[in-house]
Amino acid sequence: MSLWYSITFLGDSAFTVPGACAVALWLGLNGWWRQMLRWLFIFGTAMMIVVITKLLYMGWNIAPPLLYNFTGISGHSASATALYLTVAVLLTEGRAPRWRMLAIATAGVLVLAVGMSRFMIRVHSASEIVTGLTLGALAAWWFCRGLSDSGRALRGGIVMAAAAAFLLMGTSGQPAPTHDLLKQLAQSLSGRDQAYTRSIPL
Repeated sequence: MSLWYSITFLGDSAFTVPGACAVALWLGLNGWWRQMLRWLFIFGTAMMIVVITKLLYMGWNIAPPLLYNFTGISGHSASATALYLTVAVLLTEGRAPRWRMLAIATAGVLVLAVGMSRFMIRVHSASEIVTGLTLGALAAWWFCRGLSDSGRALRGGIVMAAAAAFLLMGTSGQPAPTHDLLKQLAQSLSGRDQAYTRSIPL
């Protein structure tokens, strides 16, 4: 089971948020300022959607009626998908299509593993994971379709990796306390003493 916990950390906001910031820095260092701002906006929007769905359930017990056992979009699945698919595309800018397909396929396997890990450690239902993977894929697609496709490879991949590692050092490898923070925020906004919790066992 420890393997699943290691995999699930790859989707934790303690890992993906520094990674997203490193991608923005990478784009900026290459002079892709418009793409940098688009990335920050799109990634931030996707994460805000995740937060809203969780707050609606925790604070007011509001969830889409067609989604079974849904308490909010899986943030791990969404952020990992958005980040890793985008990185796969950026790493293969200006390279042969076969390398891009290989990179995207590898990223796809990784994000599916992150999604599966959320199910295996029993913190998310299938509906929460699928919506997370879908949201992240849409975010990555939205960003990547706006690339200039200049045929120019992005420089400084090592700098990006170093920046991500540096930002990650501040987490000490510990998961971010986002769930507890959202729970407190939901209680504050809704005026409830207790946040709503999952009623159907996983």
